[in-house]
Amino acid sequence: MFVGEPMHDFGVTMRARREAAGLSLRALARAAHVDPGHLSRVEAGRRPATGTLAKTIDRILEAGGELEVLAGRAAGPGWSIGPRTWQNDDRDALADVLVDTRPTPANAVELAHQWLITEPVQLREMRAGRRIGTSTVQRVERRVHQLRLLDDHVGGASTFPLLTAEIAATSDLLRLSTHSEAVGRRLLVALGELGQVGGWVAADHGRHADAERLYLAGMRAAHAGGDRAGAANCLSSLSYQVANTGDPRTAVTLARSAYCGAQGHASATTLALLGERVAWANARAGDDVACERALSDVDGAYERRRPDDDPVWVYWLDPAEIEVMAGRCWTELQRPLRAVPILERATARYGDDVARETALYLSWLAEALVQAREVDRAAAISLDVLRLNDRSGSARVDHRVRALRQVLQPHGGNSVVKAFLKEEATRSGRPRR
Repeated sequence: MFVGEPMHDFGVTMRARREAAGLSLRALARAAHVDPGHLSRVEAGRRPATGTLAKTIDRILEAGGELEVLAGRAAGPGWSIGPRTWQNDDRDALADVLVDTRPTPANAVELAHQWLITEPVQLREMRAGRRIGTSTVQRVERRVHQLRLLDDHVGGASTFPLLTAEIAATSDLLRLSTHSEAVGRRLLVALGELGQVGGWVAADHGRHADAERLYLAGMRAAHAGGDRAGAANCLSSLSYQVANTGDPRTAVTLARSAYCGAQGHASATTLALLGERVAWANARAGDDVACERALSDVDGAYERRRPDDDPVWVYWLDPAEIEVMAGRCWTELQRPLRAVPILERATARYGDDVARETALYLSWLAEALVQAREVDRAAAISLDVLRLNDRSGSARVDHRVRALRQVLQPHGGNSVVKAFLKEEATRSGRPRR
């Protein structure tokens, strides 16, 4: 059980400092990147403050470590179990915090590990009674989005078990519970989104057969739930994998099918996302005309965006991501004069806090620089990619490192390239040459 009395001390002190700072609870929650409802429960003493949250609030309110100390008394270094057995209330408290705490580079790994020890809410709901309603579906939907946000900061090796467990629990909830038709459709849509996220995570873990299975299952679930845009997203995601690991011509067919099938059923931002995958598939197939046309369609769709129309899963698509895709396409088409300026501008907006994405995007900049015969810069950036890969946990970054090794090896007489090849061989465990 979470020990209760010191939590009240934390909440009282936090409220006093918040009010003295002239901050509303909602403003503090926004600054701390947490759900206002969860922060309200923490302040009222009904929920514990994690060490990460206490540290963040302490910094914002300039408490000089006082709030961290109070939180530590309440829950030790993280979660504390009292003298009695772990109870439903304790499990619910942990589950609430997992969903309400927005993943950041600082807490994402901790959240992923805690998620593994927390029973899915779906199983608890089934034991409580087979009839489920909208409140259960809302909790499932929140969990889906939280897993999506975790993927922003944690590689597929860590998140794949979380997604497979969540998919199994949600499938059982759909199959074994009783519910209205509307609730069933929402569960199907949630399963469709889980299939897409699960496929993406599986691919990031290098499990491409699992990724294909999950993408297709997600597409069927989304379609059955009436979510044409979600079904198109699953099929389009599969096209992206096929473009990278299989026949690019097949990828073009899949990507265009997804794009055309979503017309009239998807927001402008969603069409921009689907159009990016059409562009990438054509770039991989070597069709520069079709690729450029698709990139133009992406820009046009994004300019027409209306955020209120967007599904939650397109939150990450922004001008920087669109530029990165354009730069990657021109790199793939061996057009460095177009690729390098785009990628230089776009990658300047990324940092070590998103190690996987930064490593991936820098790898294409390095490859484009090799094409432009700026080998010194390419090798120096490749060394940065190696460093970032230590924290990425991503098979996709591993693949890009191997691609950089291949394009840099012909320039092995260059001292910076030598340093990269030596470091890459050491980290991969290959014999040095």
